[in-house]
Amino acid sequence: MAAGLMASVSGGWSSIVRRRRYWSMFGIFAIVLFFGYSLFILNTEYDRVSKIINFLKPNKNSDNNNNSNNNEEVHLDPFIEQLQAKYKPTLHRIDNSTFITREGYKYTVNDTNHYFTEPLGKRLLILDADSRLETEPGHMLAPPPLTHEDIKRGTAGMMNHFLYAMIHGYDYRLVKSPKDPNRHGTWSKVSLIREALKTHDFVVFLDSDANFQYYNLPYEWLMNLWGVNGDTLAAMPEDPNSKVNQDSNGWVLWNTGFVTAQQSERTQDMFNRWDNCPSGERYKECKHWAYDWAHEQAAFGAFVRYEYEVGKDLIAISCMDGNGASYIGDKKCGGVFVSHHWGDKDRTIKQLYDRLDGHSVEDLHRHFHENQDKYYVNAEKYTYPIKDITI
Repeated sequence: MAAGLMASVSGGWSSIVRRRRYWSMFGIFAIVLFFGYSLFILNTEYDRVSKIINFLKPNKNSDNNNNSNNNEEVHLDPFIEQLQAKYKPTLHRIDNSTFITREGYKYTVNDTNHYFTEPLGKRLLILDADSRLETEPGHMLAPPPLTHEDIKRGTAGMMNHFLYAMIHGYDYRLVKSPKDPNRHGTWSKVSLIREALKTHDFVVFLDSDANFQYYNLPYEWLMNLWGVNGDTLAAMPEDPNSKVNQDSNGWVLWNTGFVTAQQSERTQDMFNRWDNCPSGERYKECKHWAYDWAHEQAAFGAFVRYEYEVGKDLIAISCMDGNGASYIGDKKCGGVFVSHHWGDKDRTIKQLYDRLDGHSVEDLHRHFHENQDKYYVNAEKYTYPIKDITI
């Protein structure tokens, strides 16, 4: 009986030992599985975060990186400091998902599009360019004062761009572009945007008859709205969808009077292709767009954009958001955020003085004039192809 009891106890302990061994092996397997899965998740998240971090890194070639993301102290001009203090209480937050326009339209940023969370500061350049810049009264280069009676419509548009840049701490340049006997003057924007991208992460070019409609709305918020991200090379608004504004395949052209471009090697390559289009080397049928309307806009629409992925490399901004104006006949092109007054260019003057009094316009222009060495680049002596110009 004692022997049986001992055998029973021995068998019981053996069973317990086996069960513990099995549970130990199962536990080890579970731990390995857990850490393996965790490592997979961490690697995936690391890749995602790395893309965002790399996207937000400043242009390594830029010497214009004194923005709010840097730890360096930024010393503002007293005039700009007062200007920004005036508008600061009204500024729309970059991380605010919604915006309601004056007309009552509610715009909401897609949950997946919050790529910009902090101001870009001087990494973003607002760019104006024109070969017709003069020093007579009413022009941007004229000595102060700039009066309501004298101001030219192109000057009013540039003042709108300059004010917007100053409010948000962006960089600004006005470039007197060179004339090329072999192509229309509007082609200069292609070369100048490309060169400006060599010292800035983002360049926003506007024709002088295009206006920002909301001084309080950061451009980072607009890029979030339109889905600009780390893969984006450029974004442009669609033209009104009529036969005259379509390419040979019936695809509506994009308006190059308002261009947003992001620096990358692929962006530089794209702008080189675009700039060289009238040579006929890559696109044999492109030569006539050197002078035929719609010049660089038609060249981009008929040839260049077909080589890139729309929605990833290139973004088409709706005509409602970035082209036309509220008073034109096509109600799908309301120019809600950026109005383009190709139908009534004098509207730039009206819109400027609707939102600023005459003294404020004079003060802003005086600041530009006193700091021309910072804001103005005279490139009229350059010849095409324009290269190695610091903007």
